[in-house]
Amino acid sequence: MWIKRKLSSEANSYMKENGILVREYGEVSSDAVLLASDQLTPSSADKTPTGKATGNGAAEFVNDLIWVDPGACCFALYLKLNADKVLLKQSPLALAKALKNPVEMEGLKKAHTRDGAAVVQYLAWLDRQMQEIYGASGYFAEAESMSKNKLKDTRRLTEVSASDKLEEFRASKEHFRGLSFPTISSVGSNGAIIHYSPEAETCAELDPDQMYLCDSGAQYLDGTTDITRTVHFGKPTPHEKTCYTAVLKGHISLGNARFPNGTNGYALDILARTPLWEYGLDYRHGTGHGIGSYLNVHEGPHQISFRPSAQNVPLQVSMTVTDEPGYYEDGKFGIRLENVLIVKEGNTKFNFGDKGYLTFEHITWAPYQRKLIDLSLLVPEEIKWLNDYHSKCSEILAPYLNQSEMEWLKKATAPIAV
Repeated sequence: MWIKRKLSSEANSYMKENGILVREYGEVSSDAVLLASDQLTPSSADKTPTGKATGNGAAEFVNDLIWVDPGACCFALYLKLNADKVLLKQSPLALAKALKNPVEMEGLKKAHTRDGAAVVQYLAWLDRQMQEIYGASGYFAEAESMSKNKLKDTRRLTEVSASDKLEEFRASKEHFRGLSFPTISSVGSNGAIIHYSPEAETCAELDPDQMYLCDSGAQYLDGTTDITRTVHFGKPTPHEKTCYTAVLKGHISLGNARFPNGTNGYALDILARTPLWEYGLDYRHGTGHGIGSYLNVHEGPHQISFRPSAQNVPLQVSMTVTDEPGYYEDGKFGIRLENVLIVKEGNTKFNFGDKGYLTFEHITWAPYQRKLIDLSLLVPEEIKWLNDYHSKCSEILAPYLNQSEMEWLKKATAPIAV
């Protein structure tokens, strides 16, 4: 096991007792050569300079085959191994991590609830700031800003300073241990850069008359989070509304899917894209990835994507996966909406082939911006889903918000007339 030396003495003892060799992460390349020639032993303390066991309690460690996951191992390491001693097969550890146990699922739900509260606090705070500093119409009203060019530099908000405030809200939550990845806080044309990474020295200033995309997440002791919301604090154009609504329709379509056991993410990917295709829109990234339990924010082996690798592993009960379609217009704006889902058994009237059917449970809670939605493009079932989701959002997050934050959320989640 090649990891940084962060293990406790108890963990190190457990590894040693079970014949697991712990090495520094940077040694993996040179160790691959030793591993291929049976020169690694279960305990580094029991090695001679040649790598053979000394007889101090560690049996000689001989590898008949070296298991290599072709979807995870880099080609440079693979080249250091003897091809006739390599077993190319998906790692069983990946699937074991992907299938969450009841404790992990409960922890993920609690972590996402606290995280959703932090996101709502951030959006409510940002709404006030954009109105006070920039004269923006705000999260709810539609009008161009009045005073954005009459400001002192000390009052300006940037992509980084805004995201720092979001981290501050998260840090106040129980079990917070840090971000799960650098926040993608992007305004205007920067939102069209899918994996944009703002730097304090060069990042853009927020603009109330442009779209703002924020993809962020955190590590909590009981779970890992990942959420994206796109908002506008001025007057969105009809084109921006159409694009946002198409993304939302795809997001809802995938999140409401029912499908037979054995279905993979390759088959489901089209559900999120079809509403965009209706308008000649699309996006060049996968639609969903697994989420770790206080581990990596991107976790396999399953995924929802157009890529052939999404055919390898079917979705199974207790897996987590994101639902994140988007649309990106170079030089103008980006839109993405992302929730984390848990795969669960689905109730269907019939059960063709006795396969059993699956569906998703949303565990991410934060509102979708009403003024970015073109309601004429939604069918009644989609509006009902939005109303139900927003009702749950308000109910679930209420214990974590103060009075003013709750008033803001109630307004953001007010039911839409069908």
